[in-house]
Amino acid sequence: MRIAENVVEQVRDRSDITEVVREYVPALRLSGRNHKACCPFHQERTPSFNVNPEKQIFHCFGCGAGGDVFSFVMKIEGLSFVEAVAKLGERLGIRVEPEERELSPAERQRLGGRKALEAAREHYRGLLNSSPEAAEARRVLERRGVSAAMAEHFGLGFAPRGGGLGASLAKKGVDAGQMLRAGLLVKREDKLREMFWARLLFPIRNGKGETIGFGGRILGEGEPKYLNTAETDYFSKGKVLYGMFEALAALRKERRALVLEGYMDVIAAHQFGFTNSVAPLGTALTEDHAALLKRWVDSVTIVFDPDAAGATAAVKGAELLLEKGFSVSLATVPEGLDPDEMLHKHGADAFRKVVGAAVDLAEFKTRVLLSRFRGPLSAEDKARVAGQVLETIRRCPDDVLKGEWVGRLSQILSVNEEMLYSQLAKSGEPAPAQRRRPSAPPARAASGLPADDREILLALLRAPTLVAGGLVAESDFTDPRARAVFARLAAALAEGRPREGWTAKLLEGLDEAAAAAARELLCDGRELRDPERIVGEVVGRARKARRFKELEPLVLGAAGGGAVDEDLKDEYRRLLSDLKGMKRGA
Repeated sequence: MRIAENVVEQVRDRSDITEVVREYVPALRLSGRNHKACCPFHQERTPSFNVNPEKQIFHCFGCGAGGDVFSFVMKIEGLSFVEAVAKLGERLGIRVEPEERELSPAERQRLGGRKALEAAREHYRGLLNSSPEAAEARRVLERRGVSAAMAEHFGLGFAPRGGGLGASLAKKGVDAGQMLRAGLLVKREDKLREMFWARLLFPIRNGKGETIGFGGRILGEGEPKYLNTAETDYFSKGKVLYGMFEALAALRKERRALVLEGYMDVIAAHQFGFTNSVAPLGTALTEDHAALLKRWVDSVTIVFDPDAAGATAAVKGAELLLEKGFSVSLATVPEGLDPDEMLHKHGADAFRKVVGAAVDLAEFKTRVLLSRFRGPLSAEDKARVAGQVLETIRRCPDDVLKGEWVGRLSQILSVNEEMLYSQLAKSGEPAPAQRRRPSAPPARAASGLPADDREILLALLRAPTLVAGGLVAESDFTDPRARAVFARLAAALAEGRPREGWTAKLLEGLDEAAAAAARELLCDGRELRDPERIVGEVVGRARKARRFKELEPLVLGAAGGGAVDEDLKDEYRRLLSDLKGMKRGA
């Protein structure tokens, strides 16, 4: 599918990239010509992510990510171009209707799988609401306190013991191959069988709201108690969090997530108003989970069951999130209850107190370790506790937070703080004196363009009308990326866009290396008082330098007895004098 160019331009022209980015990056602040924040696409402590409202582009000087408003929405939400235009169009009230085109076989297969998953969701949902065989599933939901509204909100369903999915989906044009690719059927003993039967089903959706798989809870006796869709092209349990789509609005608003343990915990949390709750699908938290959360939140509270296994898993997950730059805290549900049980037994206020009492990772781990001892700690006990807590502190990327945690650990264990820093230093941590000195911000990633190429292009991008003045030629640039940017800039301006809108056309026509160099220059915040003078001086100097290099072997060759035209010698001397003067002036 594609979208008519005039519609794309209308959406682009009416979308303010600063407003769009701020919906995802609330910390975005005005800084000179640009708006700046820490990049949402990689971990950093010093802001290097820039949004230029004049050119309607973004660029990160740290990781190199950049582009226009469509590129930003595509990257942060994992959308295709067509989907990003449609999303922004909906935001603006612009009707975006993709035009049909011939799909490739791979595209047809993928769309067929998606169709199968959505059709299965509706099939299972209808059975839960109406099938006599689903009575036990409905009783389970009633006993667990799941309201009808929540069951509908999360699209809960029922898979009967006798199957019937294949026949139902066949009526909607879904074939067995599509169901197999979607994980709805599995091949066992050379026969296709339905993946789920006699189970309460929990549809799993991605951030776009598309059904990508299912989780099934068995009704009655049997193992496994919970069963997820097998790994498919659409579904990987280590890359998705249950409830993510339903939680998105709250995550964007609060910039904080509650990570719970399972399906019923998430549904109960949403039912009681904690709509920023999500859960992994029976796995430990992964780097993919962290990357998914990083798009929307800065802070995570892990709420877990108070058993030893739950505490161990919570610490591992918290350490991973800590390394990825999140502010992480942990909360324990008392009385041996899980979040679902506590909410239904004691209500939202009691659960809110549990979440409010969450402690940071270093404190939590210290408490857990100290709880294993009875009576005063020996020197060996202190060393053992300190060593394990310091392993966690090492993972923290924030030096200030590290210092706070080391100081607190020193007080709790009555151990000299310098000794704890010494222990940290054994793993490569800076010594205390080094740690307390303010560090210089990391250098920005540069395009690597030669200085003259960079100065000329920067001036032309600030004053694009100079391109038509004949002051600069493509041959004035030495780097192929700079030549490509100049050529594309001239072409974009020749298309009748000298005042506005040419930035998008410029970037669209460049390969990624040249586009990254152009974005970096467009987001350069330096003031240029006289771009025309800069262009004239830099181009003039560069041309003289090139001409000097052409003449040098001819004139120097005369020293060996060769004849050289006197005019060339005079030109060589003038250029040598001019270039020396330019060097002194610089």
